[in-house]
Amino acid sequence: MTGADIARDIGPGLARAALAVRIDGTLCDIGAPIEDDAAVTIITASDADGVELLRHDAAHVMAEAVKELYPGIQVTIGPVIENGFYYDFARSEPFTPEDLVAIEARMRDIVDRDETVAREVWNRGDAIRHFTALGEHYKIQIIEGIAEGEPISVYRQGDFVDLCRGPHLPSTGRLGKAFKLMSVAGAYWRGDSRNEMLQRIYGTAWATDAELKAYLTMLEEAERRDHRRLGREMGLFHIQDVAVGSVFWHPKGWTLYRTIQEYMRARLAQAGYEEVNTPQLVDRGLWEDSGHWEKFREHMFTAESEDRVLALKPMNCPCHVQIFRQGIKSYRDLPVRMAEFGSCFRNEPSGALHGLMRVRAFTQDDAHIFCTEAQISEETQAFCELLMSVYEDFGFTDVIVKFADRPDVRAGSDETWDRAEKALREATDAGGIKTELNPAEGAFYGPKLEFDLRDAIGRDWQLGTLQVDFVLPERLDATYVAESGE
Repeated sequence: MTGADIARDIGPGLARAALAVRIDGTLCDIGAPIEDDAAVTIITASDADGVELLRHDAAHVMAEAVKELYPGIQVTIGPVIENGFYYDFARSEPFTPEDLVAIEARMRDIVDRDETVAREVWNRGDAIRHFTALGEHYKIQIIEGIAEGEPISVYRQGDFVDLCRGPHLPSTGRLGKAFKLMSVAGAYWRGDSRNEMLQRIYGTAWATDAELKAYLTMLEEAERRDHRRLGREMGLFHIQDVAVGSVFWHPKGWTLYRTIQEYMRARLAQAGYEEVNTPQLVDRGLWEDSGHWEKFREHMFTAESEDRVLALKPMNCPCHVQIFRQGIKSYRDLPVRMAEFGSCFRNEPSGALHGLMRVRAFTQDDAHIFCTEAQISEETQAFCELLMSVYEDFGFTDVIVKFADRPDVRAGSDETWDRAEKALREATDAGGIKTELNPAEGAFYGPKLEFDLRDAIGRDWQLGTLQVDFVLPERLDATYVAESGE
């Protein structure tokens, strides 16, 4: 029996809507055999998995269209991305806007053909011979990267065959026509600048024409509201190559900046935070002790002076610990809430820079709360109330809180992480703070809460965070005298 059989047994409507099947948690082709008792879910376009499948198949249909229109071109990889898909191609001539129109039209033809999409498993030799005959050298590199003994899975639709683990839709007709090709960009093979440059065609695909239209309208609104254009037109700020990733604030923009900063300064003081200021250039030794040098070195700017290596601080944490360590602290002094509008610098890749949103030089409205374990719950709840109140003052009421737990690469023992995650979970439970799990996305030193805001045109932005860090105080010897005298 297959997922398609089960969908037909349930009803003709589900049979028509079924795109794939999840068998004991694994997403499979709708025609995959179910050979044992299993938990089965039929996937349709109304499911997130279904939309991702549509986008995956849109990439394959686009590759088929490109191969038909431009014989001899090489197709490489074509994954799903947020809101869409892309495929990288090796072609000597650049794609033009007219090419995108032609490719999109051919994609619609392929949908009308309703070609059956079928999975086949080949042996390594047959796969290499097939793609060698087509001149698909990149596909051969992919095959060579597959471990010996692993099956070589391909999908055939019409005359087009592509390497893919799947799953896929049962036919190209099930894709529908709620898709659009968006742009062309350059991309290095496998993301490595030492490799050859390919051409990447981006597209978007949705379950319905209405969803596609809403998305395109949102993009138009985003372009109209682009802060880089507005900043230039309104005389607020500009960015130029003489200081890549840094901002030149004009009088009007700096007035707005200082107004917001003074608002935040007042809110922090009211909440019991004390403002500090720490150096921007700090000896490499502190970053080694904190662990940032090992984990973050490639993103740090450095300078040398008198045989010492200094680093422009990428974050404020180790510097705040230095202030805390001055003098003896008692449990009676805790919590200490330390805030800073700290100037930080991170060597972000030039391709990732984006106006004020992604920069190399920025001021971090940052704070550290030094407290006992028993105070974590109360301090977390107070922080969340403060943050939500600030967001509400700026008009943001649609906020999602995500709980990010331990990443694969981290500092500290599992026992330390167990304690930190337990403390943060108990704090959110006690405060009635609803969270979604964001697995393995914690900081390298501790779990965190991430606050995602939705803006006026429906885009989500990850903004504030709260992190529970049992690692840094230990690494930098931040201590207090407990009630017991220890």
